Amino acid sequence: FFKKMRGVGGAAVVVLWCLSAAWQIVGQNGDDMPSPWYRVLELENPMMAGTDVRIMQELLNRSPCVDGLQVDYVFGQASEAAVASFQKCSGLTDVPSGVFESKTANLLLYLHACDGYRSLGVPAREFGDQYLYKIHVQVFRDRNWETRGLLLDRDNKVLHVFTVRAHGWALTGNHSWPDFTQDAGLNQFTSNGNTPTGLMEVDLNSPENDDPLYGPYPVNRFVNGVRGNAAFLLNTTEPVRTGILLHTGQWPGWTPDQRMPDSAGCMHAHPNDIRIIWKLLVRLGVQVRDNPFGTIPYPYEAQGIAEIEQVGCQ
Repeated sequence: FFKKMRGVGGAAVVVLWCLSAAWQIVGQNGDDMPSPWYRVLELENPMMAGTDVRIMQELLNRSPCVDGLQVDYVFGQASEAAVASFQKCSGLTDVPSGVFESKTANLLLYLHACDGYRSLGVPAREFGDQYLYKIHVQVFRDRNWETRGLLLDRDNKVLHVFTVRAHGWALTGNHSWPDFTQDAGLNQFTSNGNTPTGLMEVDLNSPENDDPLYGPYPVNRFVNGVRGNAAFLLNTTEPVRTGILLHTGQWPGWTPDQRMPDSAGCMHAHPNDIRIIWKLLVRLGVQVRDNPFGTIPYPYEAQGIAEIEQVGCQ
């Protein structure tokens, strides 16, 4: 079911994926903090605040050591206590208590980046009468694997099977275009990182008007997270990340027997698959919305549902 990728020159790329293996989480920042964090978080006056605090709070709430931490974007006394509790029950004794530094951040990502989302397996219509289709994709923690996506109608009938690459920017810092890297990808909590996982709404938009980067066909835009990591990363009013699409591109020298290049957080698919998906959706009665190009909040009622689940994460 899952496809071993072929390199640009056609050489086979052998990938070993193991949940318990060392997981590349970094993009390193100040004080060796892993992405998405760029600073050590601790109690200060005035208190530190921002999206990086929010992500920390969201992930801490997945720990059995933390009880109902309010997600308020502010590193106050409650956040300090939650960090201290997480450190203590995780056996981090060689770090300053209540300070969210690099060891604590790396361990939090390793233990709780997985959202545990599992596809509900129900038709799109069960989520609401307005939903005419569903996109279902399984991914690995190591996004160097290309996987297969399913396009289903509102009654869960499979209409099309297609190859997907859900790899964001590389960990190496090399973000040339097109970029054919072979690492696990920058984690999904980081701008331009791997495609977020979870349940989300999706809608069909007119082309992006940049054929080399996005291809000439209508794109599917992930517009509102409902469950899993997408619930806060793609929140409709206060998203951590925006501009997540299912699209293709006109990649110089690329042929369909090769793996696709990295994206900036979107899901890449072969040009012919994106064309087929567009045609099939129109046959279902899905409208091609005028592309709002990342307008927040999204100005239309979404017409589809997407489930992106990480294998081995449940």
